[in-house]
Amino acid sequence: MTGELWWRRLANSARFLDDLKDTLADDKSVLLLFDTDIPWLDIMTETLEQKLADANDNRTFDVLDVSKADDPGSYLMKRYCSKEEQKKYWPTTHGSPERFLGQNKVTPLNKRYVCLTDIKPDDASKWASSVVEYLENCEDVHEHGVFIIILDGMNVPGSKHLTTFRYNDYVTDYDCMMLCLTLVSDLKCSRAEKMYLCEVASNIAHNNVELAAMLASRRTNLIQNPYNVSAKVFEENEVKVTNLKERVRMAVWEAQIKLVFPKIENFRADLIRKYESKISRFLPIKSSNNDVVDKATDLEIGQLYFICRSQKIIDLPEFEMLKKMRDARNTLAHWEALSYDRLTEINLI
Repeated sequence: MTGELWWRRLANSARFLDDLKDTLADDKSVLLLFDTDIPWLDIMTETLEQKLADANDNRTFDVLDVSKADDPGSYLMKRYCSKEEQKKYWPTTHGSPERFLGQNKVTPLNKRYVCLTDIKPDDASKWASSVVEYLENCEDVHEHGVFIIILDGMNVPGSKHLTTFRYNDYVTDYDCMMLCLTLVSDLKCSRAEKMYLCEVASNIAHNNVELAAMLASRRTNLIQNPYNVSAKVFEENEVKVTNLKERVRMAVWEAQIKLVFPKIENFRADLIRKYESKISRFLPIKSSNNDVVDKATDLEIGQLYFICRSQKIIDLPEFEMLKKMRDARNTLAHWEALSYDRLTEINLI
C-alpha cells in the first residue's frame, strides 16, 4: 500500500515516527502539528502503535475520534473510569475531572497511549489545556496516561508537559517527489520522463502526498492528457477545487520551466559552442532592446536562429531542431505549456 510505503520506508516520514516513538516510550506526551491534511492517518497511527509495542508492550494504544466531544475532561473520565469510580467524583472535593483522573491510581488510563484525532479548530486549545491539566496532576504521583494530540492546520501555545513535533520540520516537497518516483520506478520510459511525470503530479496536488500518489499512479496518461486525467482523479476521490483547468495548466507549465527549459538552454549553449567561431563572424548585433551583443555565448535562442537562418552556418537537420527549440522556448516564455507530443518530438523528456 502507498500509505505503508510513505510511513514505513520513506526516510523523513519514517524518521518523524521514530522520533515520536522514542519520546512516547519515555512516557512523555506529545503535540503533533500538521500544516496540511494528514496523509494516511490510519496507517500512521497503526505504524506508530506497532513501533511502540515493539519498544514497550506494557501499554495499550487507543485512537479516539474526539470530534463530537464537547468537554474533554468529562469525556476522558467517562471513557477511563468505571461507573463506580465516577460515583466517587465530586467537583467540590476533587476539582476538575482532569485532576480527579490525574490522581486516580486505578484508572486504565494509566496504562494507555491515547491518540486524539479529529479535533475541531475551535477545540484545539481546550483539548491541549485539558491534557496539560491532567499531566500536571500526575507529576511524581504514579504511572499515568501518555497522550498524542494531533492537530491539523491548527496551533496552540506550547507547554513543558507536551513535546511538540512539527511535521513540516521533517517532511518537505522533496519527500512527495521521492514517493512519486518510487511509485513509477518500474515504468518503461526514460528517467527524464519519470521526473517530469512526478513533478506534474506533485504540482497539481500542491504537494499533498496522497493526491500526488493517486495522480502519479495514472502514469503517462497523466502527462499525455493532464486535465482530463486530473479531473477524473479529483472527482473519484471527491476532491473539491476551484478552477481545476487553470491549476493543471500552471502545474504543467511550472514543471516544464523547471525540467524542460534548462534542456532548451543546454541545446542553445551546445550549438553555440560547436559553431562559435563561425557565429562570431556575424557579431556584434543589436537585440530587440537595442542592446549590443558582441559575444556568441550571450546570444539568445531567437537571435541565434536569426543568424543561422540568414547565414546558413549549420546543417539543415540542426537548423530544423533549432527552429523547434526556439518555438518551444517562446511558448514557455508566454506562460503556455508544451503538449506531450511536442515534448517527445524534440526529445525534451
